[in-house]
Amino acid sequence: MTRTASNLRFSVLQGFYWSAFCVLYTFLVPLYRQYGYSEITIGTLSMLTSLASVLIQPLWGMACDRSGRLRGILILNVTAAVPLAFGLLLGRDAPVRMGVIVFLLSATYLSMGPVIDSWTMKLVNQGHGIRYSLTRGIGSLVYAVTAAGFGRLLDAAGMGVIPFVFALQAALIVLIAIVTRSPAREAHHDIKSSPFAAISALMGNRRFVMFLISLILLYAGNGAIMVFMPVRMEALGGTNATLGIAMTVMALCEVPAMLLHHRFVRHIRNDTLLTASLFFFVVKGVATALAPSATVLILVQTLQFVSFGLYLPSAVQYINRLVDEKSLVTALLLFSSATYGLGMMIGGMAGGLLADAFGVQAMMLMLSGVTLTGVLLFAGSNIRHARAA
Repeated sequence: MTRTASNLRFSVLQGFYWSAFCVLYTFLVPLYRQYGYSEITIGTLSMLTSLASVLIQPLWGMACDRSGRLRGILILNVTAAVPLAFGLLLGRDAPVRMGVIVFLLSATYLSMGPVIDSWTMKLVNQGHGIRYSLTRGIGSLVYAVTAAGFGRLLDAAGMGVIPFVFALQAALIVLIAIVTRSPAREAHHDIKSSPFAAISALMGNRRFVMFLISLILLYAGNGAIMVFMPVRMEALGGTNATLGIAMTVMALCEVPAMLLHHRFVRHIRNDTLLTASLFFFVVKGVATALAPSATVLILVQTLQFVSFGLYLPSAVQYINRLVDEKSLVTALLLFSSATYGLGMMIGGMAGGLLADAFGVQAMMLMLSGVTLTGVLLFAGSNIRHARAA
């Protein structure tokens, strides 16, 4: 398979995955609002989604690193998510049932993004010439297009279309995964080794552990802000279509940052880019809280360029440099588990309680301080490492 063909297939795979992610996950909070769930219930459901990431994602990482069957594990989970998506229609007046469904969706489909990232990075390390920042940037671009159109579709046709659109996208993901190259077997642990060998080794990596702790704090603050952004948009007079526009702007602004990341790192150290991007998470959170109108809140999403757009490829490259290749999938799934899992879980709980007590805007300002703490911890860790080197 040529370099161009490999990049094309991973770009399509990322595009289909993040398009389906948008359909399945981005509009969950508006669905909860339509069902009449309170802020505390929304926060609890967000916590359950994150709890599944904390508990299940490291297990998928170990399975991938031991077996090398990234394709099979991806196809299994994407397929399993289809009937679960239809279960979302059964959640009205049944928040407990909805909790079970979103937990299982997080354990299956929502856990597969890092598997695709790991699949890409393993082939990069084996010299196949795949550009992770390019393929992941295409994923953000397709997400943006999906968010723009799907918000309007929901306003016109209702929330009931979500599982049907997702089922079609899931079928496309399976088809492209089948024809995509797998990493060589030597890039994985021996199947006879301890299943927890990779996690044990990673927990002995001080810089990796400090990075995870920093990101748990960052996502505890910023994650809650993102979960409740649809509520903030609604308070400012926005609709599902307006939210879709905001998500489109946000995702579009990620794309050039990801596509240009390989050029930035030629002139600026990756660690410096990563630190700067984390700081702009704080700026974006405060701006989201203080936005006076839905239009301004949409404009705030342009900060995604200097926050998430630079952060993701910088973080993946940072981890790829810190850990052994045989533990890479586990490391990236622990990274996702710490951020979208534990960090978001803490943020969802705290966000729901604080929003119920003080209002959504005040909650966002309070938790921006937690985000800043995570940034300062990471910056301090890097400074200490540089001095010790």
